[in-house]
Amino acid sequence: MGFLTPWLLAGTALIAVPVILHLVMRRQPRLLEFPALQFIRRRQEANRRRMNLRHWLLLALRCALIAGLAIALARPTLKGSGLRGKEGAPLAVALVVDNSLRMQVVHQSETRQQVATEMAQWLVGQLPEDAQVAVIDLSRMSGGFVVDANTAESRIRTLTPESNPRPLEDAVREAVELVADREDYRQEVFLFTDQSASAWNESALQSIGQLLAEAPDVRLYVVDVGVEGVRNVSLAPLEIRNSTLRPGEPLTIRVSLDAVGTTEAALVEVALENGVGEPVKRGQQLAEFDEKGQAEATFELGDLPLGIHQGTVRLAESDSLEVDNTRYFTVEVRPPADVLLLAEHNRDALFLREALQPSFSDDRQQGRFSCTVQRFAGATAVDFKDFQAVCLIDPPALSDELWKALADYANDGNGVGIFLGHRARLAGFNDSSAQMLLPGTLELRSRYATYLRPRGLDHPALSGLRDYAEEIPWQIYPVWQYWQFADLAGDTYVVARFANNQPALLERPVGRGRVLTLATPISDPMEPQGRQPWNLLPTGPEPWPFLALSNQLVGYLAQSEREQHMFFAGETVNLRLAAHQRVAGYALYLPGGQTVRRKLSAGEETIGISTTGDLGNYRIASGGESRLLDLGFSVNVAPDVTNLARVDPQALTDALPAHQLKIARSLDDVQRYVDIGRSGRELFSWAITLVALVWGTEHLLANRFYREAA
Repeated sequence: MGFLTPWLLAGTALIAVPVILHLVMRRQPRLLEFPALQFIRRRQEANRRRMNLRHWLLLALRCALIAGLAIALARPTLKGSGLRGKEGAPLAVALVVDNSLRMQVVHQSETRQQVATEMAQWLVGQLPEDAQVAVIDLSRMSGGFVVDANTAESRIRTLTPESNPRPLEDAVREAVELVADREDYRQEVFLFTDQSASAWNESALQSIGQLLAEAPDVRLYVVDVGVEGVRNVSLAPLEIRNSTLRPGEPLTIRVSLDAVGTTEAALVEVALENGVGEPVKRGQQLAEFDEKGQAEATFELGDLPLGIHQGTVRLAESDSLEVDNTRYFTVEVRPPADVLLLAEHNRDALFLREALQPSFSDDRQQGRFSCTVQRFAGATAVDFKDFQAVCLIDPPALSDELWKALADYANDGNGVGIFLGHRARLAGFNDSSAQMLLPGTLELRSRYATYLRPRGLDHPALSGLRDYAEEIPWQIYPVWQYWQFADLAGDTYVVARFANNQPALLERPVGRGRVLTLATPISDPMEPQGRQPWNLLPTGPEPWPFLALSNQLVGYLAQSEREQHMFFAGETVNLRLAAHQRVAGYALYLPGGQTVRRKLSAGEETIGISTTGDLGNYRIASGGESRLLDLGFSVNVAPDVTNLARVDPQALTDALPAHQLKIARSLDDVQRYVDIGRSGRELFSWAITLVALVWGTEHLLANRFYREAA
């Protein structure tokens, strides 16, 4: 028990006043003579005892009234309630402010971060002058105790939204460890957050619970600044079929939408920048949500010229959280890919060449591919570096020199396609040189009739077939023979299978490149001389699936390492430069309009950019108008950063030590907890209520006593 104004306890000395008045004003009994009857004397004795009892009771009530009033005015408090720190010790306080982009939710014209900073600033103003204060946010920089309260308020006021926040548990760990080092201080941590379920996951709860158990003197206040019933529509990361396009190839963008608290249809727009950073709208679509609050929109943009193209997909109307209403994208349209087709005879490359570069096309710059056919016999003299992809069509046993040259070509980040056929032999293809590229050792030629049946089209080599997968009648293009593999290499991935579940299309990474192997040929005519065809893939009725499949496979092989153009905030971007792009320096154009100029070392092959905290489209240029170097990429917010689902408060109380945790949901709660933690729980209201009850009882008894006495 303690008192905020203990000097008022001197008022209890006024108890002597009613005692003196009682003794001075006590009435003397009158002497009356009655007949000597025994029952009258007994009555007299009883009345005397009752009168004395009432006198003493009235005296006690008056004394209690004065003492109670003095005690109440002294404002008694209960020490040790609320935040029980070291009694009388100075404070070590860490304020953790959640400044992730999720805290930009607007409610009643204020973001959650604004509410959090206002509460934190008020709290700093309530701390005693000798308190040590630390301000910690979700940025990657570590904080410590500041010099004074003004510095703490300034840090809180200048906090900016963090697009790449560290886990909340890391910030809490830093805060707990910081105050726990002050062993002679009362150790308190205030966490201002919106109670996001993604931040308070099971792993985070377990980690924080263990941390508090190791620091039993630390008390954690979780101040909930979140709101219920938020209405928000968010765009998921964009799905772009090919970020590296060829002339005439359309740009296909698919985006998923998630709605919370609303079922109204959302208008989605796509826009391309016009070269000076201004968006030009290229389409819009109304997305209807299902009962689960999910929708989808797809855009297809054609007639894109050569070069870098950047744009946005955004919601036409604003909502509670603006940051997840826009997604940025970058694609590149490159000249036709130079593809080398290696074959035993020119006729073997006929089907694939016509599928990639139709002979009726006169302009080589208007197609996706520019094909060159070369026989295996002279392949060792070819410089593979002049091509973006090399395809081996029904290869025979090749020399070790050629296998090694192809392996080196793949190692440098290029694509090699191997379409096995009747010329393959176990002896030549199971040698160590061939096994550098093949997905495994050949076992036998299967004659079990089947057909190609890709089940999943998520792999980028087949993703372009996804939109019309149900329309492809693979069964009318039978496969009568194909190669089976005895043992697959550990890094081999089966991209597609035949209908009998045997591997049909396999991928194996080789260095920085990739090798695709098809277990059946794409060169057999309908009636080959002296043997039976292996399949009807290129010669069946209306073989449009073969055209689509060929373009997808070779397009995937021709993609270079710098095909990735979209990243999440905070990721390091590494852009590999081609030989003709080696420059001494470049200009980096940031989304906000700023320009950063940087130099490159002589012979440097990669541009690394780690300053990707701003969301938007970035551009890299060098060489002035000649555009010797012209690259671009986009930075978007990670989807889990804007997840507004809230954690059940019971999960916090169940996982964290109850005696070290308090959850506040308003400024009043914070103020009450602060008052309790600093001075104890005040009992004035209870004390003054008790005084009123004593006063009323005294008044009632006095009136009754004196009325009867009269």
